[in-house]
Parts: sequence; C-alpha cells; structure tokens
Amino acid sequence: MESPHDLQQLPLIAFLARQTSDEPTLTAPHGGLLAGLGLAAGDGAALAAAIHPEDRPHFRAPPAGDEVLVRLRGADGTWRWFSLRATATDGDGYAGLLVGAERLQSLAESAQRYRDYAEISSDWYWEQDAELRFTYFSREFEEITGVPTASALGKTRWQGLGREQLGDVDWAAHRRETEAHRPFRNFEYASRRPDGRIIWFRVSGLPRFDAAGNFLGYFGIASDISATRMLESELQQAQRLASLGQLAAGIAHEINNPLGFVRSNLGTLGNYLTTLLEIAEHLADHLAAQPADGTEAPWRERAAALLRTADLDFLRDDALLLLDECRQGLDRVRQIVGDLREFAREGAAEWSEEDLHRCLDSAAHLIAGQLPAGVELRRCYAELPPLRCRPLQLNQVFLALLTNAVQAIGDGPGSITLRSGGDGGALWVEVSDTGCGIAAEHLPHIFDPFFTTRPVGSGKGMGLASCFGIVSEHGGRIEVHSTPGAGTTFRVTLPLAR
Repeated sequence: MESPHDLQQLPLIAFLARQTSDEPTLTAPHGGLLAGLGLAAGDGAALAAAIHPEDRPHFRAPPAGDEVLVRLRGADGTWRWFSLRATATDGDGYAGLLVGAERLQSLAESAQRYRDYAEISSDWYWEQDAELRFTYFSREFEEITGVPTASALGKTRWQGLGREQLGDVDWAAHRRETEAHRPFRNFEYASRRPDGRIIWFRVSGLPRFDAAGNFLGYFGIASDISATRMLESELQQAQRLASLGQLAAGIAHEINNPLGFVRSNLGTLGNYLTTLLEIAEHLADHLAAQPADGTEAPWRERAAALLRTADLDFLRDDALLLLDECRQGLDRVRQIVGDLREFAREGAAEWSEEDLHRCLDSAAHLIAGQLPAGVELRRCYAELPPLRCRPLQLNQVFLALLTNAVQAIGDGPGSITLRSGGDGGALWVEVSDTGCGIAAEHLPHIFDPFFTTRPVGSGKGMGLASCFGIVSEHGGRIEVHSTPGAGTTFRVTLPLAR
C-alpha cells in the first residue's frame, strides 16, 4: 500500500480490515475522500461508524475480487455512495479500497427506474438482433400474448406472432422497412393467442447502429389495442346501422306513399268492376227474354255477341280473384315495409327497455321471404320481461343467425326453430336449424374475425364476429352446439341487470 501521505492526495479511501462476525474492524484509513466524510486520517473506528447499517455485512466479509456499492454518512449527514473493492491479506485480514460511486449509482438507479417502468407498463418492450430475431421481451409480453417468452426468443416476427398474417395487413411493406433498417411507427397486426382469441397490436421500432454505422438490430414498444379495435369496430358498425336505419326508414316512407294510393285505387277499381258486372248481368237477363214482336234489333245482336265473347261467368270469377290476389300482394308489401321500419326504427341504436321477442320477430319477418319451399319456421316463446338493450344491434344479431340457418339448410327440406326462456337473472334466445352442421375443427374459430367456411368471395367472415362483439357489449355470451349433418343451435344469453 502506498504511504499515507501519497494516499491523502488521491480521490479514494484505503484501509485495512479484519474479517469478523461482529462489527467490522477497520484500521489505518487514508485518502482524499475522508475529508468529505468529516473523518480524520487513521481513525478506523470513525470510518466504521459511518457505514450504513445495511452495508455493514460487506465490510465484515467482503467478496474477494467483486465490486459492491456501499453507503457512508457524509459530514452533512447525507448518505454517499462508494464502490468497495477488497483484496485478502495474511490471515483473516484484507485491504479495502473505497472509490466515489455517486454517478455510477445514479446511472444504476436510472436503469432500474426504466426497468420498473417497463415492468409496470401495460405495453411490452422488445429488442431484436441484426438478423431480426427477438432477444428480449419485457414481462407484459407473456401476459398479453399468452406465448411463453422462452419460446418466442430467437425467432423473427414472421416465425412467431405474425406467422398467420390475419386480417388486411401489409406485411410485405413492413418487412421491406425492417430489412432496409428504417424506423417504423404504429404498425398494426393481429395475432392469435394459444387459447384461440384474436388480439391486435400496435408496434413501433427504431434501428440500432454501432459507431461504425453497422446495423445491430431493433428496439421498440408494442401495445395491445384489441379493446380499441373492438370499440372502433363497434362505432363503425353503429354508424353503418344508423345509416341503414335512416335509409330503411326513408325507403319505407317512400314505398308507403304509392302503396297507399295503389291500394285505395284497387278498392275503387273493385267497386267499378262490381258495378260493370251488375250491368252486364242485367243486360244478359234482358237479352235472354224474347222481344214482343219477335224481331231481333241490331243492338241486341251486337250485345249478345259481346257477351258470348267475354264469357261473363269466367270473367266474373277470375276478375274478382285477381283483385283479391292484388290486395294480398299489397298487404304483403305493407307487412315487409312495416318490418323494415320496425327493424331499423329510429332511436333503436340507443339503450332502451325492449321486448326481446319483438327484436326476434322483426328479423324473422325479414328472413321469411328467403325460406325455400319445404323449410318451416317455428316459434317456441316463453313469457319474458323487458330487457335493457340496444334493439337495433340485437336485430342484427338475430338476422345474422337466421341467415346462417337458412344457408345451412340450403334447398331443404328442414326447419328453423326460435326458442326463448329465462334462466335466473338472464334471458336467452336460441336459433336452431336442421342443416348441415359445423365441423368440429371449425367450432373453435367461428367467432374469429375473417374466419369463414364459405367459398372465396361469398363471405367475409365478419358476421358471427360482429354478433360476438354485440353480445359481449351487452354483457352476455353466445354459445354454439352443432352436429355435422344434424344441425346447429346458437344460444344468446343476455343478463337482465348490467
């Protein structure tokens, strides 16, 4: 060890110590940092007394060759950080060296603070190497994705979370950006958790380079935006439904105007026809009688010829039948218009007390015209109390389930059964069909966005996903039971109290 005089000029504290199980025993402290602690050179007892209670074990038996951070009380009463190094000497003693570590401790605290931020954040942080393989994930990654961190490390995004490439995402453009080592912001993509649930992420990343400009990899942050995506989808759906409601109400109003006067005119025309038939019958009766002088006037010959051509008996029966069919057709149009107005009635996008059967019947009336011959629509309703809901959205759910049922049956024959009931604090509605059923391997995915078993171009795979979102918003659940070749039953359960 250098002489005490030399050590007093250096920014450190050197001392000798003896390992002990009791209080640390320090001797011969010297160094330029003693003055900042208000201690005199050579006063080992004072130096030992200045050690923080939690750090005393480091001085009793310090780990040889390792550096530890310890605290000593300064002249102003504050705790100061030092780096402690120890070298064993003869026997049970050691030589110690304390060097100021305020900046080192500040950096360590900053690093820990950012680590804590990363761990408590609802987002997760990630790093990639030069080959774009993940090398680090913060704790939230595993909780959000359901994927064990160990199984994702060492893989690229395309080998891991993005491998299914769900939804309308421009993966090619994103890959070009990363392979060109350019920063990217707010790249959104969907992924499927191991439990089958779809989650959406928003990812931003920056490339890292060394001093020579060599690419080292990426670091970035990812956010779970599934809830935001669902809200955006619901808002868009609500806007579309509101627009549809306004359109439907306008169309119904416009159809009702000509429908009214056509129906009125048909009634008048029926009266006219009845009168004309009465005149024709009266004329026919007079023509049947022979004139007193036995001669045939020209008008009588002409009238008799016209009556024979008209076939009065057939005209009487068929004309009235045609008028009756026209009235039935107009009544059907009026019913459809009424159902359309009911389906998209004003204010139905808001929460209100509603009869669940009214929503179900509204959808059933609209689907009735699509039923093939031989397909029967049955209703088995129970007495239900009013439900606080968004009627327009439930109309959409029931119409989607009924449409699926019709498509499952195809050309028939078959039946669709609507059932309702109450179960404790909830109401339920079932839509059952005797159609083709759903394959077992498809059942776990039928509520996933973009999933469809229909041919390309005939379905977007969003119908049941939208139903799932609407029912979830109502605090309920939608379940399905299906047997291939025997039919499918969807049950929508909605709580009475939300």
